[in-house]
Amino acid sequence: MPHEKRSPAPSPASDNNRALSEADTQNALNQKSVHLARPVSAQTKWKNAHPKEVWAHQCLRSALNRGLIIQMPCSQCGDLVAEAHHSDYDRPLDVDWLCRLHHRREHKRMRCEATG
Repeated sequence: MPHEKRSPAPSPASDNNRALSEADTQNALNQKSVHLARPVSAQTKWKNAHPKEVWAHQCLRSALNRGLIIQMPCSQCGDLVAEAHHSDYDRPLDVDWLCRLHHRREHKRMRCEATG
């Protein structure tokens, strides 16, 4: 068999240079993306404006997951699909269970009382 000519193996230095250039490229992209303004979702704005409410929701969710509280039917109509309504966010485990319809009506009632 004749001797085959092989290309020289890439030197470790050239691999490092390539890795550095890829890393530099990634860093440049990351720095550029930091300067781009990302739109903030309505949900994120609400969470930032209402930390006590977020805390109360997290406490209730944790208690439900741990079995400390059991979800009940709507206290108004008995619908089995009910949501927790906090009348006082300082007491996160003290909730009224309301279906979506009655929960929305309760919030509407509360808004009317606050403005009128």
